[in-house]
Amino acid sequence: MVLTAVLGCLLVTVAHAMPQYRDIILNGHNIPNPCCPGRRWDRVGHMTTSGRAMPLNDFGSDFAANGRRFTEELCLADSDGDGMKNGLELGLVTNRFSLATLCKFIGMYPQAINFLRIRGHLGNAISHPGICDQRGAQSNCQPPSQCGC
Repeated sequence: MVLTAVLGCLLVTVAHAMPQYRDIILNGHNIPNPCCPGRRWDRVGHMTTSGRAMPLNDFGSDFAANGRRFTEELCLADSDGDGMKNGLELGLVTNRFSLATLCKFIGMYPQAINFLRIRGHLGNAISHPGICDQRGAQSNCQPPSQCGC
């Protein structure tokens, strides 16, 4: 019984801690929901917006593989294979600096998200980095048919 209580507390602690990852991902609190335009996707690394923690989407898997950090490599990757780099999907503005330069800066200074926003280098997220939702010429994907709304 004590073991059950301890494990229960640990599970609650782990489940509660996960939303903090949104603080270290560009626009982590404002990811567009590809299934429901106008809504947000609160669990950027997961295939669903609520419920159990698993399964991870491709961005979530890449985030975990990068030590649960938003690294230069993750910024430059196209996790969902929709033809758009994660950094662009998450709102990096490349009118003054290249995506590679901005991603390198983020990789060196992960706490720089607010600095980038203040300086005009981070706008709003334009699409989801873990669910293939681009419908452009480079993309052959659509959002999952049953991702919930």
